[in-house]
Amino acid sequence: MRSQILVPLVALVVAAQACCCCTILGGPQPPYALTPSEDAAQGFAERMDAVDQDADGVFTISITEEEMTSLVAQMLAAQKEPPPISQVQVHFRNDRIEVYGTVMAADSISLPGMVAFSIGAATGGVAITVEEIALGPLPVPESVLQSLTQVINQALAENIQVNGSEAIITDVQIGAGQMTVSGKPKPD
Repeated sequence: MRSQILVPLVALVVAAQACCCCTILGGPQPPYALTPSEDAAQGFAERMDAVDQDADGVFTISITEEEMTSLVAQMLAAQKEPPPISQVQVHFRNDRIEVYGTVMAADSISLPGMVAFSIGAATGGVAITVEEIALGPLPVPESVLQSLTQVINQALAENIQVNGSEAIITDVQIGAGQMTVSGKPKPD
């Protein structure tokens, strides 16, 4: 008797999930809403162009969650073939970066997703460790975390530039609501 009631109930939940974009089954949600803005992206770009360097060329620059969210939204909008992600928000908390968004998993199924990673200075660049991935109510295997960590670190192995010159990153600090990056020019 119990299974006769349970099977139709489960089928109803699955059908509702397909129609309602996973709102019933849930998934990761950002801690608070961030809205991308052209002003925030422009403000960061202007600060980046005017980075103050001391006599040795050492620099420090901070970026807020709103600025990073705005930059990511601009980058995604500029893609010729947009990736299957929307409503991206970048949060700096718990000593890590948490990226939330809505992922189009199939033609009519959107799932809330989140990728959390730590970032630090390593051999003149940055090293990232993917700590957590959540996609709707689905678990993500540890092997995916390791593979994604490798892909991101390989992409970041390219030169990092500040004011048109190659830079060595010496420190990355993630605090509540902002990330601060310090570095110095790469010796010739």
